[in-house]
Amino acid sequence: MKKILLFILFISSSETVFSQKVENMRRVEVDGFFTNPLVSPDGTKVLLTGHHLKGVYILNLVTNETIQVTDRDGSGYGYSWDLNNDVVYFKQKEEKEFLYQAKSYAYTLSSKQLIARPDLEANALVAYHGQTSSDKSNIVVSTNLTTLKIEAQDLVSNRKWIVTNDEGQFYNALLSPDGTKVAVHKGADLYIYPIEGATSGKKIGVGLATSWTKDGKNLIGFIDESEDGHTVSNSDLLWFDVEKGSVKKITSTEVFLEMYPTFINENKILFAEDKSGALYIANLKM
Repeated sequence: MKKILLFILFISSSETVFSQKVENMRRVEVDGFFTNPLVSPDGTKVLLTGHHLKGVYILNLVTNETIQVTDRDGSGYGYSWDLNNDVVYFKQKEEKEFLYQAKSYAYTLSSKQLIARPDLEANALVAYHGQTSSDKSNIVVSTNLTTLKIEAQDLVSNRKWIVTNDEGQFYNALLSPDGTKVAVHKGADLYIYPIEGATSGKKIGVGLATSWTKDGKNLIGFIDESEDGHTVSNSDLLWFDVEKGSVKKITSTEVFLEMYPTFINENKILFAEDKSGALYIANLKM
């Protein structure tokens, strides 16, 4: 009885705190531990991974059914959806290889076909969403693992250039939906750079951005904390305003470890609770 009462109190207090900027929070009824969600362009499916980025899974948000694409270690990072909502791109390594040796693959849901894509740079997959013969430009961004600069490449013309033309070690670049700017991370801070590059970026604030709004004016992300430097003790969701150069918390909890928010649509997000591996959907109230 005590456990049931504690659970009810936990849910009640969480809903009160979450209602500050998000509301109608509900858990996705799916078994297993999942994290790093990425919703498909049409909002009906989700790319997921498991503990320690092991494996790649696809969750159908209509049926709550999941399929496993791969079980390889380290494959659940930097993946992406094709704009056709039927193909996903990810990287995986062989058992005795290192992560930097991972190669690109594409999985088609309708045919259940998995093929190697040696033509795709593994570190740039997060910005790749497919290509057609009529494309006049197809830009991707990635971190150069040697220089730790953010680089861009037009896959049609094969032109390459550096986006972050200043000092620093950069990571986790996110190309805006219209392809005109890039959100990059340096240390704990988020910066915005024009896609053609600059000698300095616009500092937005502290936190890890994970998803752009469709209009490219805002990003959503999270910030985590650790008391011992190893284990995450707290994590909250963030809202980044690109035009104002500001960041604010949209959740504030002590028992939830909310991470990796991703947009389902303009007013709805999905995120992972990193302590339990559960997935939650909530409505934004910005």
